[in-house]
Amino acid sequence: MANYKFTLTNRSNQNIKLIVEISNFDNKNNNLITYSYNKKSICKYNLNIKNSSLNLYIYFIDNSFLNLNLIGSFIYDKVIKYLPNKIEFKYSDNTIFNLIIFGFYRKNFLFDKYISNKKLDNKFILNKILSKRNQNLLDSINFLKILVSEPSNIIYPESFVKFTLKNLNKKNIKIKVLDRKKITKIGLNCLLAVNQGSNKEPRVVEFYNGPKKKVDILFVGKGVCFDSGGISIKPSSGMEDMKWDMAGAAVVASIMKYLSNKKTNLNYAGIVGLVENMPSATAYKPGDIIKSYNGINVEVLNTDAEGRLVLADIISYGCEVYKPKIVIDFATLTGAIMIALGQHYAGLYSNDDKVAAHLYESGMATNEKLWRMPLHDDFDKELNSPFVDVKNITNSRYGGSITAAQFLQRFVPKNTKWAHLDIAGVTWKPNGDIMNNKGATGFGLTLIADFIDRYF
Repeated sequence: MANYKFTLTNRSNQNIKLIVEISNFDNKNNNLITYSYNKKSICKYNLNIKNSSLNLYIYFIDNSFLNLNLIGSFIYDKVIKYLPNKIEFKYSDNTIFNLIIFGFYRKNFLFDKYISNKKLDNKFILNKILSKRNQNLLDSINFLKILVSEPSNIIYPESFVKFTLKNLNKKNIKIKVLDRKKITKIGLNCLLAVNQGSNKEPRVVEFYNGPKKKVDILFVGKGVCFDSGGISIKPSSGMEDMKWDMAGAAVVASIMKYLSNKKTNLNYAGIVGLVENMPSATAYKPGDIIKSYNGINVEVLNTDAEGRLVLADIISYGCEVYKPKIVIDFATLTGAIMIALGQHYAGLYSNDDKVAAHLYESGMATNEKLWRMPLHDDFDKELNSPFVDVKNITNSRYGGSITAAQFLQRFVPKNTKWAHLDIAGVTWKPNGDIMNNKGATGFGLTLIADFIDRYF
């Protein structure tokens, strides 16, 4: 049986030791407590004091990625409860241990950069014990969490680009950054309209790893680095959360980071549209009509329905440049999806049953859960107008997430497989969840890593 020891960085004066022993399920021991999640047994365990140490015996029931990650977060919760200054792990299977420790370190992330004189810096020293794949996955998740957590005076379109470029393996990925002049020349007018009330310059970033034409998959991300609602201004209560309205772009950037550090035969591309939506004398207004990149004229009825305008342009442009077999877009698009699914599932919309099924399976396998929502002409026609090609919202307060997805579908080329993930409810959780500490969840990355393995 192998051993590995951790030391808590800020509790060197304490003398509390936790010994964690991990092994296969032992049904002969009747003094075990069952740890369950969603009515499914994850592991059996026993916690006792022996030889002046806390001893945690864990018997895992199966070796799935999710179960072992959950055991890791379970151990983290016990560590926070008892606050030992040393932890010793005993295990016989390095692969099993690797996935458990991955779950431990995933939950160990807490964005406390701006807390002075930290009193409870419960972080453990990581000595490169993870496999190369899991270390890459963990680094990419933490990169995503940092992007989402930083305030908008730190992360805005230009700084988003700089921070992202510093974190990618440029040997394996090509990057193209479009400034306002290039964006204007191309004709991404909807994106420009959203940004025109801000004094921050917009950016569009393209990522690709091979020939541009006919990529296997294109990832598209909404990057509204701050969303005030514009002229249709949001209520002040909770507006501070809109620093993470760029989470869709952050997911795409983290996928690019993950893939750029990994050998793959996948021909992939990513595109993000980075803007701010602010009210000012130059802001776009309700009633404005904008000609989108693909020529569809859009009437703006609400300037707070801005994410779909950004995505409309970059989906159209990205599909024209990269000719993808599959397009997956990520966006904190609507509050309506939170009304429908709470903060436990993201909304999944797709025009292809196979893509939708694989995404759903990957969501269940990683606990980044998706629920498929309907697409139907009955919803689509609500976006029609007698005066313009399409409105950016309907005249109804019902089905807002669905009609937003219907709007996006109008900008997806025919015969292109497409999925839209509305991640507004799952990107940020003030109280954390079973696998993540308070704040950013990093939702989307492990989902896509698993989806790539399943689908391709």
